[in-house]
Amino acid sequence: MKQWIFLIILLIGSLVFAQEKVIAPTSYKSKMTLDQCIEHALEYNNSISLRRESLIRSRLSHLNDLSEFMPNVSARFSWSRSEQEGFSYSESGLIISKDHYSAGLSANQTLFSGGRNILAAKSSAFSRDICSMDLWDNEASLIFNVKNAFFSVVSAKRSSENAEKALERIGDQMNLVNERDKLGLADPTEVTQIKVSYAQNQLAHIQAKNALEKAIESIAILLAYPLDSEVELIDEELQMVQPKPLDQLIAIALDYNPQIKQGEIALKQAKLSKASSWSYYVPGVNASYSYNWSGSEMSEDLPQFDDEATWNFGVSANWTIFSGTSRITNIKTSNSLLRDSETNLAIAKRSVEASVRDAYRQTQEASARITLAGARLDDTSLNQELFNEKYKLGDCTLLELLQAELSLQEAETEAISAKYDYNMAVAELVRLTGDIEN
Repeated sequence: MKQWIFLIILLIGSLVFAQEKVIAPTSYKSKMTLDQCIEHALEYNNSISLRRESLIRSRLSHLNDLSEFMPNVSARFSWSRSEQEGFSYSESGLIISKDHYSAGLSANQTLFSGGRNILAAKSSAFSRDICSMDLWDNEASLIFNVKNAFFSVVSAKRSSENAEKALERIGDQMNLVNERDKLGLADPTEVTQIKVSYAQNQLAHIQAKNALEKAIESIAILLAYPLDSEVELIDEELQMVQPKPLDQLIAIALDYNPQIKQGEIALKQAKLSKASSWSYYVPGVNASYSYNWSGSEMSEDLPQFDDEATWNFGVSANWTIFSGTSRITNIKTSNSLLRDSETNLAIAKRSVEASVRDAYRQTQEASARITLAGARLDDTSLNQELFNEKYKLGDCTLLELLQAELSLQEAETEAISAKYDYNMAVAELVRLTGDIEN
């Protein structure tokens, strides 16, 4: 007995632990790759959890509609005892008893309802599929948002590192200007210029750090982490994936985009609703069966019990001849909803195709920007080093050196921005084409 109690307690404890594990993670990895972030977000994100529950309810609703094809069967039994004895007759003779028993079995089945039960089951199946597509669409959007947040953190981290390096370079230049000023070689305007430049770089460094913290908070929200979590992302060097040709991307999106799939299912559901509205002009047929027994004492012999029982079977039909304008209203309403569904599907297809075209153009532009930014970065880096040496030798002004430094910072920022834009354009193409697995 003790062993059974122990096993029951162990089972309950394991179920409670499993439930808590699903609801909220108790710990998280301090270092996460992009794939790990996506996997974690899909498991714990609150919006996805709500849509999974909605999908479960839609499946149960469809299962409930399938019950219309099954008979309803019920059984009853009653016993009562009175103060005075009662008299009853049966095949065994006169029975005197204070007790009274009754039992019965009944069943009914809809044989035909104008096809409404079939149409309702199909409609709920379409609703289930729409919920499934909605979950798929939100998973794709969540993956896109996680990628956006991940790349934002990576970009902000690199920007912060570049801002820190720029501040160090300006610090070295400021020391050089101060040394030249002590020797009387620096112009008074150079001292004020370098102070302004140093203050600007200090501000840029603080802004870059704040942008990094804000980006980390954004991805923490998607991962269902506290906002003060220290999320460290593993910055893997992403390959420059060349998208497929534009016409292929459009064809894939029109076939697999979740929003278009939802629109197609909604159109089928609207056609089904139109057919269902006409079914109210068709009569319905039901079948029923009942089996009843009552007596003052329970029969011990089953054949005798069956002989004393009564049963009946029947078929009924009903047909609504006139119900005002309700049926006409339902038909016209379903026709209007059908036209809306056709329009919404056409709008979704045009919108998705336009978005695919735009994202594809962005990949082309970002790819060219990456090439240009790399060349500019090499050029401005060399130019900055050159002007830095010239200033040490007195062959250029401080203004020229600061301009070279500013050009280098702009090139560093553009290199980061171009890679970020390319990665997000590719991620948008993945979302639009419904390919959430890659």
